[in-house]
Amino acid sequence: MAKTLKDLALALLNATLILIALCLFLAWQVASTARDVTGRLSEELADLAPLRGTVQDTKDELTGLRQDLAGLRDGDGPAVSQQVQARLAVLEERLDMTAERLNALSGAPERLIDHAVETTADAAAQRVMAIRGCVPAT
Repeated sequence: MAKTLKDLALALLNATLILIALCLFLAWQVASTARDVTGRLSEELADLAPLRGTVQDTKDELTGLRQDLAGLRDGDGPAVSQQVQARLAVLEERLDMTAERLNALSGAPERLIDHAVETTADAAAQRVMAIRGCVPAT
């Protein structure tokens, strides 16, 4: 009886150590993936900074073009000038929306990081379920 209890205790200890090692390995993999995602995210945010300047330069150029067209309207072709003005207004609106999106993305990197961490956690959970054979039904 004592030998059986001793063997049972050793088996329990062995299983516990294996589970701890597995949890540590999975935590290490998740931390590594999160570090990679954070690094890539930082690179992407760094790439957005010059884009913001480019959008602002384009807006300034459009403003100058609009002033030039206002001078053209006073001279020849008022109908052409109005069509171009309308197209410029649409283009300027699109640039404003793009600038707002860029400002929102670069101004709140926490949201991007949260999204990256959630995506990483979901991917890790799906991998663990696939390893266990618990793939959700589609």
